[in-house]
Amino acid sequence: MASENIIFFESSLFSKPEQAYFNYFLNKSEFTNGLDLRNSYLHGTQANPEETHKHEYTYFSYLKLLVLAMRKIDDDLLISRMTKEFKTQE
Repeated sequence: MASENIIFFESSLFSKPEQAYFNYFLNKSEFTNGLDLRNSYLHGTQANPEETHKHEYTYFSYLKLLVLAMRKIDDDLLISRMTKEFKTQE
């Protein structure tokens, strides 16, 4: 499939669509309407304590991204392990 350009292999953890998803939430490098959560707490800016709903949303967004990254790493390790086992059986 790689020779027919159906799938692509890269040395990054996330695929292009996954990178775009993380970029939408974390910064405005790719999307002008991104949430830019990374820069909202940068440089020691003090958040308004009255905006607890915003902080809660941000916290759960970070938590979601962390879980997605951990699941991706786990999935890649599982695929790697299965590939090695398959090669040793041949």
